[in-house]
This record gives sequence, structure tokens and C-alpha cells, in this order.
Amino acid sequence: MATLPLQSRMSLSTSYSSTARHRLVEFGDGYIQRTPLGVNYHRRALSVTHENLSSSDADTLLQFYEARQFYADAVDISANALLATDGKFYVESFDVQMSDDSRRTITANMIEVFDL
Repeated sequence: MATLPLQSRMSLSTSYSSTARHRLVEFGDGYIQRTPLGVNYHRRALSVTHENLSSSDADTLLQFYEARQFYADAVDISANALLATDGKFYVESFDVQMSDDSRRTITANMIEVFDL
């Protein structure tokens, strides 16, 4: 597991969402019974954005994300002002946008993982 670099430079557009997974059983009288689906049924999805990165900072972040994807390693995100929580996340995808030759924006989509 590795700690996400440049956490102090995360954009305000960084966000996370949480959707509980439930097994639903519908009965003929309209009653719906809900039970948690699995042990860790309350997973968070995270979208981390770093804006206006220099090319060297962008290279550092890209190498980090590529290595995490290649080795299927978890990313440790410690508690910070934007997320107000910490956790271990798996990088599902990342995107790079270049506004000019010297500035880049990188967005990574992650999902929470447990017991790594």
C-alpha cells in the first residue's frame, strides 16, 4: 500500500460518494425486505482531482497511478480537509487533461477496498 502523493494539492472538485449495497426481496403485498449485501456493504467511490500541476508533478502522479494499477495495490489517503476521512482505495481509472505545455489536470476514480 502506498500513500497518495501531493495530497495537499488536491482540488476542491475532489469528492466521494457512498452507496450502500442491499439485497432486496419484494413480497406480493408490497412489503420490501432489505438486508446488507456482504460484510463491507457500505463502500465509497472517490474522484480525486489535481489541477494546474507542473509537468514534473504530473509525471510523479502518473507514475504513481500507473504503478498502483499495474500491481493492483491499494492507495492510502490519509484524512485531509477535503475528505474529512481516510481510507484505502483501488485506482479504477485516471484521466489527464493538458491545458497548455506546462499545466496538467489529473483526475483519478477509485473505489474503497478493505482488509489489505
